Amino acid sequence: MRTVEAILEAMHERGCRVTGPRRVIVEFVLEQCEPFSAEDVFRALRRVQQTIGRATVFRTLDLLAELGVVERVHHPSGTHRYVVSSDGHRHHVVCIRCGRVAEFSGCNLEPILASIADQTRFRILDHWLELSGLCQTCQGETMAVSR
Repeated sequence: MRTVEAILEAMHERGCRVTGPRRVIVEFVLEQCEPFSAEDVFRALRRVQQTIGRATVFRTLDLLAELGVVERVHHPSGTHRYVVSSDGHRHHVVCIRCGRVAEFSGCNLEPILASIADQTRFRILDHWLELSGLCQTCQGETMAVSR
């Protein structure tokens, strides 16, 4: 897993200023185990550090996504949420009711990607797969309501 210092160094190498608020945002993000929104980060950190601005949070999360530190996940509300990236190739399943996110690996898309590359004459460099459905808890609630 990446360290705060390594991430800040990567930001610096990209020509970005490493400020106190950015450091606090990176530290907070790396502590998250559940999906979070930019607004979640802003509200939590604003309580402790009044100098953190909403724009700084959004820009820092965009930068962290570019660096591969976090991944954007679409939430049923229509807003982006973020999860801290794991090692390896991962994909997500998002519950359309509660927004819970689960990771999975092994998508076996290589034949499909090769076919798409042939059809479009693109060289496919990467892909992102996100599925949506109902998590086990929400399935149980659906069953209870329908009875």
